[in-house]
Amino acid sequence: MSEEQETHPVAPVLDRIDLYLDHWGGLKPDAEFLIDGGPTFTGRRLSWTDTRREVDRVAAALVGAGLEPGDRVAYLSDCRLDFFVHFLAATSIGLIWQGLNPKYTWDELAYVVGDATPRIVFDGTTDGDSPAARLVAEVDGVERSIRVDGPDGASFMEGGADLTATDLAARRAAVEPLDPAFIVYTSGSTGRPKGALLTHHGVCYCGVTGGSARGNGGGKIICCLPVNHVGSVSDICCRKMIGGGPIVFQERFDPAATLAAIARERVQVWGGVPTMFQLCANHPDFADADLSSIEQIAWGGAAMPAPVLERLLEATDAGRCTTGYGMTETTGGVMCTREGADVDILTSTVGSPIEGHEYRIVTDDGRDADVGEQGEIHVRGDWLMAGYWNRPEATTDAIDADGWLHTGDLAVLRPDGNVSIVGRLSEMFKSGGYNVYPREVERCLEDHPAVQMASVVSIPDPVFDEVGHAFVVAAPDTGDEADDLAAILDAHCRERLANYKVPKAIHVRDELPRLAIGKVDRKALATEASASASATAGS
Repeated sequence: MSEEQETHPVAPVLDRIDLYLDHWGGLKPDAEFLIDGGPTFTGRRLSWTDTRREVDRVAAALVGAGLEPGDRVAYLSDCRLDFFVHFLAATSIGLIWQGLNPKYTWDELAYVVGDATPRIVFDGTTDGDSPAARLVAEVDGVERSIRVDGPDGASFMEGGADLTATDLAARRAAVEPLDPAFIVYTSGSTGRPKGALLTHHGVCYCGVTGGSARGNGGGKIICCLPVNHVGSVSDICCRKMIGGGPIVFQERFDPAATLAAIARERVQVWGGVPTMFQLCANHPDFADADLSSIEQIAWGGAAMPAPVLERLLEATDAGRCTTGYGMTETTGGVMCTREGADVDILTSTVGSPIEGHEYRIVTDDGRDADVGEQGEIHVRGDWLMAGYWNRPEATTDAIDADGWLHTGDLAVLRPDGNVSIVGRLSEMFKSGGYNVYPREVERCLEDHPAVQMASVVSIPDPVFDEVGHAFVVAAPDTGDEADDLAAILDAHCRERLANYKVPKAIHVRDELPRLAIGKVDRKALATEASASASATAGS
């Protein structure tokens, strides 16, 4: 056991995700665990004992509805307490749970539901225009929808009233650690989204190892990420449950509401993606927000710009910041920064490998990369996804015969033992025959004190095949310099980058478009870049 694990103990690796309710319920049965923090659902608070009771009621109703092990059930909702209760109940009896984001377009929703074919769609939305009934009518395999807060929801719950505790326990005893627990659809940046099947063991193992390495498992965290994302279900909710800490749910991210909830609930761990932190730091309420309860700032999904992190550190008493590396297919983080990491490590690396996660960095010619040499991250272990739903060929393409998952992420191991992500194979583009990695250019731009955040995308070019367009958000105190920022940054890049890496155009924006998870919407930026290039060519 490492010194880090001894410092930050968490629960052991258990065989089923919901068993952590019993572990912590036995130690602190009346302590608060799940809290609805608004804006719509506010004030409901469940202890560990309360949560186990609610999970058992929903699980019994699911059995009473005739759902069999391996059946899929979906939950359409913003991030609210009931989604996690439903997740724990469904997975505890061998069902495969699927989260659905109300922000999906109809085509997106119909695709992921049509692919996973859940028998029932549970509707936890408050919008009268919910598409749940349409899914039943138009998607094969969906038998019915149930509005959680409506009369059909109450009727559904009554269906489990006659199931005995013995029968429920027998159903749960049949669930194996490597059984799929839930299905998460990847973003589909290189094609149609694929459903990654994540297992009980993967969630439990990554929750224990990740929680041990990151620390503050018992600290209250806020969760406002969408329920269809691994960051919400596994990285925040399950890891915090495994660590024994309470969770404050907010249905959707809103900077003002987040700042208010942190103050009201005395949140100790502030988690999210960098764009969320940027929007909070830029909000008018930030200057007067009471962030004195924050002990830890945690992020993932992208690099945190140094100017944003420095503002957060000035506004909080956070004794630790942590970021890391993982992806949907790895279930949880496989690398993270350690205690004492400085701003350079926190903003330019994903830390070092977490104990118990086998990894390597592999060059184009199949060698293990030397320190400072670029290569693709490969990871291996029984905590990886079980595979892609109904896509054996895609699974084989992703996980080789020796069990290594080829992540598609390019990285460099630094002499200090930390790993820097330099780009994605799918995002790399060729300009004039040379390889360009957007993250390298973004880091160059973010090194300028006038830049708070940068994103670089590529578009076709008749001369160079592809060229980069940069979108930047200026730092709040940029002042008059913002008027000439594009020209200033062009000169800044030309001093530090080879000519073919310098963006063809630099666009200054007040903010960048975001996906539902909070990450920058690179596809929207590419569309804007293409339109801008066409307009310039036509003028």
